Amino acid sequence: MRIIMAWTKWHFPKSAVQLETEEIDMQTYGGSPTRGFRSQSPLRSISTSYGTFIREESNSLVFSDFGFSAVQPQGIEMRLRARRVARIQDKTIQLWNGSRTISENLQNLRAEDEQVYGGENDRWGIPLAESIPVSDSEFGVVVDLQPHVEYPCADLVFVRSVAMRLYLEE
Repeated sequence: MRIIMAWTKWHFPKSAVQLETEEIDMQTYGGSPTRGFRSQSPLRSISTSYGTFIREESNSLVFSDFGFSAVQPQGIEMRLRARRVARIQDKTIQLWNGSRTISENLQNLRAEDEQVYGGENDRWGIPLAESIPVSDSEFGVVVDLQPHVEYPCADLVFVRSVAMRLYLEE
């Protein structure tokens, strides 16, 4: 017997909130409450004479309520569309259960403006025997971007959209 697997369509979040409040605020633009965020001021890292960095980072965003049915995925993909000028990098890309992160951090310091995380057999470090609450309205993903970890820079950050899809048995 051969098991047939397939991707769901891309689902977009119905909710987006800032996880932190002590860093640079993110605000929406373009009229959608879940698409189009930009930092109110530039994310920046400044090199000191001691060879260290002073860093100003953005608040983390939690995108949730993707509208999935109660299934257990073989794999999860998340697509992030952002503008990464001036060396903006990933800090945190993790699944969220409503109160905490529940997966490995899939940050990619070389991520492009459109980046896909995960894959057809990638449960973000969550074992197959463990349930992932994909149908819960609080289930989602944390996206946190930062200035470059090695080179001074300063620029606004733009998160254009987040989408998620699941790899399932048909």
